[in-house]
Amino acid sequence: MIVAVDSGTTRTRAWVVADGAVGEGASAIAGARDLARTRDRAWLLDQVREVTDRALATADVAWSDVDAVVAFGMITSELGLVELPHLVAPVDVGELGRAILEWSEIPELPARLLLVPGVRNASQDVERADFMRGEETEVVGLLALAKVEPPLLYVSVGSHPKFVWVDADSRIAWSVTTLSGELLWALHRETILADLVDLEGRLADLDAVEKGARIAESAGLSRALFAARLLNRIGDASPETCSAFLYGAIARADLGALEIALPAGARMERIVLSGHGPLLDAYRHLLTRANAVSIETVEEPLGAIGARTLYEWRATLFTGDEGRKLRA
Repeated sequence: MIVAVDSGTTRTRAWVVADGAVGEGASAIAGARDLARTRDRAWLLDQVREVTDRALATADVAWSDVDAVVAFGMITSELGLVELPHLVAPVDVGELGRAILEWSEIPELPARLLLVPGVRNASQDVERADFMRGEETEVVGLLALAKVEPPLLYVSVGSHPKFVWVDADSRIAWSVTTLSGELLWALHRETILADLVDLEGRLADLDAVEKGARIAESAGLSRALFAARLLNRIGDASPETCSAFLYGAIARADLGALEIALPAGARMERIVLSGHGPLLDAYRHLLTRANAVSIETVEEPLGAIGARTLYEWRATLFTGDEGRKLRA
């Protein structure tokens, strides 16, 4: 039995994984954004312990039943517990499994801690450079489900939406990241558009999504964001319509970045979306309008499934003391 922990930019989640099944998880609003302000790694470790305690209580199991905590995400960044170097794409599950770092004898955790490193693009050019922490584990989980045959584009929607290309050999080949999740949060909390950004609701006006996308493409994202206020104040559009317009504009800007990253001749024939919320809905609508061949949405906790897969793979590679040779 393991506990899978996804500690990201804004939230830390934990799931108990036993006998191949992922149990109901627990979460806390805590992550790398907090450490960017406090630099208190002990606090983050306390948060990991607290959320894993709650996940274990929900599953009605004890720490004595847990063989390891498998953690991934920003917890392995400079804003996490320990910074692990990114692996350089292309990367497959075997390379990820070999690069896992093990910590033992952590007073705050009654089980050993396995940390999954991130993956970065091979390119050093700023237009093509990118990296991920967490999504590589989600991709492993997606491949383990075997619902969609590679090559495919995996889209993970969160604080930092990530577009990950998985090649025909089931390797993470490259990625593109945007700041759109945090941008939407900032627009909702800190700008005059606050009342026009619905962070949770369904998109009510798909025509407005397309209009926002067109304005962003022709006039740029910043102008499109202000145009939402014009729609509301001059055009008397409802907040719901303006929110759909904003999501269309932001989604189009993100897809433009993806289009630039696509290698010549590459075709997005199979796309898998993971996450929830109106930004994911805007991606889906615009990609469908662009005649993507196949778009699937997955609801399963891919990170937890990927953590289990990496743990099991690693268990077949190392036994006894060899399985503990990577230590902090």
